[in-house]
Amino acid sequence: MKSNSDESDYEDKNFSSQNDYQTMEGKEAYPSYFSDQSCDERRSKKRKHDASVDESSDLSDYYDTFDEKDNAKFSSHNMYQDMSGEQDSGDDFSSLKNIETKHTDDRVSNSNDDAKESNVSQSVYEESYHRYNKRREIRKTRLTDDDTTDEDKSNDTKEQSIKRESTNVFDGQDKVQRMMRKMGYEEGYGLGKNKQGRLEPVQTSKQHGRRGLGHHVPELEASSLKWNPAEEKIEVQEHMEWLASQNIELPTREKLETWLQLGPKKVSIDGETLFCSRDIVTNIINSKTVFNNLDRVEMRRARTRSNPYETIRGSIFLNRAAVKMANMDSACNFMFTNPQGLQNNELLYFADVCAGPGGFSEYVLWKKKWHAKGFGFTLKNENDFKLDDFYAGPCETFHPYYGPKENGDVYDPSNQDAFRELIMTHTNGKGVHFMMSDGGFSVEGQENVQEILSKQLYLCQCLVALMIVREKGHFVTKLFDIFTPFSAGLVYLMYHCFEKICIFKPNSSRPANSERYLICKKKRPGTEIITQYLKHINHLILTKDENNDVLQLVQFEELEREQRFLQYLRESNNSLGKKQIIGLRKIAAFCENSTLVEVTQADMRKECLKYWKLPEEGRTIPRHMKPQDKVKTLLKNVTKFLSKSATKLTVDNKTILNVPYNWFCVPCGTGGPYDDPNKNATFYLGMGRSKVYRYVRGSWMHVDDISLELPPDTLIYAEVVYEKRKESKQLQKVLALHIIDAFYLGNEDVSHRYLRDRHKLARKFCEALWKPDGNKYARIRTKELILVNQNIDDKLQVKQRIMKNNLQASVYEFAEMPLEGHSPPNEKPYFILNSIMFLKNTAAPWNRHGSKTYRITYLYNPETRNTSFDRTRPTSAEAGFIETFENRVIWYWPNDKKLTMEMVASSIKQKCSEVDLRSIDY
Repeated sequence: MKSNSDESDYEDKNFSSQNDYQTMEGKEAYPSYFSDQSCDERRSKKRKHDASVDESSDLSDYYDTFDEKDNAKFSSHNMYQDMSGEQDSGDDFSSLKNIETKHTDDRVSNSNDDAKESNVSQSVYEESYHRYNKRREIRKTRLTDDDTTDEDKSNDTKEQSIKRESTNVFDGQDKVQRMMRKMGYEEGYGLGKNKQGRLEPVQTSKQHGRRGLGHHVPELEASSLKWNPAEEKIEVQEHMEWLASQNIELPTREKLETWLQLGPKKVSIDGETLFCSRDIVTNIINSKTVFNNLDRVEMRRARTRSNPYETIRGSIFLNRAAVKMANMDSACNFMFTNPQGLQNNELLYFADVCAGPGGFSEYVLWKKKWHAKGFGFTLKNENDFKLDDFYAGPCETFHPYYGPKENGDVYDPSNQDAFRELIMTHTNGKGVHFMMSDGGFSVEGQENVQEILSKQLYLCQCLVALMIVREKGHFVTKLFDIFTPFSAGLVYLMYHCFEKICIFKPNSSRPANSERYLICKKKRPGTEIITQYLKHINHLILTKDENNDVLQLVQFEELEREQRFLQYLRESNNSLGKKQIIGLRKIAAFCENSTLVEVTQADMRKECLKYWKLPEEGRTIPRHMKPQDKVKTLLKNVTKFLSKSATKLTVDNKTILNVPYNWFCVPCGTGGPYDDPNKNATFYLGMGRSKVYRYVRGSWMHVDDISLELPPDTLIYAEVVYEKRKESKQLQKVLALHIIDAFYLGNEDVSHRYLRDRHKLARKFCEALWKPDGNKYARIRTKELILVNQNIDDKLQVKQRIMKNNLQASVYEFAEMPLEGHSPPNEKPYFILNSIMFLKNTAAPWNRHGSKTYRITYLYNPETRNTSFDRTRPTSAEAGFIETFENRVIWYWPNDKKLTMEMVASSIKQKCSEVDLRSIDY
């Protein structure tokens, strides 16, 4: 292969004038060597030209197109063409033809100048012509030899054949040498103007990637040769090594202060071999350095091809982080999504810190649906949570938070405290069941010091976990290398704060990176001292004093006394380090040879997804449907009951409530003096985020008068009311949605459950949807479900409040507001009461009565005469949603003057006076 410098020198020497080059009319012959045509095209054209010259035997026509001034200018080019033609064709005829071309060129050039023609020696011309004819005869002889039959060739003697072949070979070599000498070639030197050409032949390229010819990376080749496939363990089920704290006492504040060590900031991990083998650290650094000068695209492609678990990718989720969390949850026997002690009607509270765009949370919400409530904290804008891309789980029960400064900076102490206060308010001071953190940032070009650059991130993630995780709660966070005393000390402190820890690298984490996860199980009580210590460390790091940087959190002597921990950390670093080195060498091998493939990828994808209990399917965008079509799908085309009107309770039909224990009642705002159809009770359909529709006069209309957010496939019976606080001129009011009954809650069909159970699930549903004050979405609550019995008048207490127009209104105060905390008596939220709705809880023909003997309710079927206590009631006695809805009764009280509370309460008490029931929730 010729260098660019050689080509440029040659062009400058022979084509000094572009105009001279353009005067050629026979462009097919010469310009082909300087065009973009392929070698095959050039050879083909040359063969065609040679053949045509041989057939015509008239060379003068071919050269008549050149000016005489061009003869000298192209003479060197002719010699170069001679050599090139001989090398390309490998035919002696090419050399012969080139000689013919040169002499003919001389003849034509001389014939163009009449003044010089008389001076040409006839003898020289005849001698040249004689040599030309002689060489033509030699060529014909060769062609004839090639056409002879096998029989004719057999008649030749062996000596004649050898002599002819040797003559041809030496004759061709002599011609090449003569032409090379004419070009200035000297034995032992290269071609080129300055004899700079190479002497050795170009070696055949061995590389298979994107690197250009001649781009050789010795370190990469050496690393690939060290890769041994037998060292790699490819398995589905992973073994976890837990380290138990075994009742180790938590350190005191005084002891923690003695452990702290400051000093000049470290900028390298060289020599950090206290917690890992020196060979492992060295080999990791060297293996990473191999890829410094390698094309990133080539490296990523090799990494994708070499990783046995690569084709799992993000499964049905928005990124690979979700699959990592599913992997770890499965490896820990699902202790995160199904913790011990979690009650059926209790929400699973979790926090996701430094984890945008939110893959961890999407997995948890996919696993638990709306039965989990998440709190997110991450950097805003480009690193924010992408809730609109949560296709697998309902993002409506996830609440992102960015702190009082609205930036999501986890290093900021004010953000940390505000995040803790938010969570404690919502969880009644208990904290979340578990916290996840997956923080990281780009360290391109600084991979070897990633641990040092990430130490404050390590610290703050652990700090926030100690602040918000409840006792017996869990914590998982991403780490990278754990070679420095700072990282080792931080892990040691978390080892004291939890009953067990595990340093774990899941299969879903690429084997060639230094990523690993610290899993902490069951938080211990009394960790406040360590929490304050980590806060102090964070404050020191925020000062950014490079001469007094935090180097270690725990003295090495303390770690040596805790031999079990020190041994565990070293074994973990050595084991994961070896795994990383194998992965890096494997990538190097796949970079060197692009034909290598990892044959286990398909099997690993199938087996891992099954073991992690993930569906074997790809990520899909939810199908868009019209609201009326969605309702038909949810209700299986049974939609006639949607337009069923409620029965109005009057003086004439108050006997509807003759069996009071068959009924519950809820206070409502429906039926006000202005009778706004958008405020009255009706159906609401949620199709994800703010796509909420209201059923009005047989049609589904998008809700635009109140900001609502409901999970997909939610169908509820509810009303919009103005929730108010304070009175008179200080009156405050906001719109809210109050759920009366539920058919579907986030794609969960609850319509066949008992009314009380539906109400409990709806309350849990609203708790998951709760968002603090200051957000743009309206509050969603459940109505208070009140048992109809002899105490109904005490339960339905109406109070008078003064509105802004100084007129009094009958209002109903909320009995409890757990999420908003305790409010002063004059600031309790309330709404104007316009009606009472009665909901039937017992399915026909069953009726609920009170037992005089046991003082509890029981169920009786008059058709079969079967009886059953409530605790063992059959499902056939429980009214489903449709039966409850179609039999609902509305009483427009307190505005109905004909049927007063005294009249209704008196009638109900007569039916219930015979039995004094014990307090029981049925």
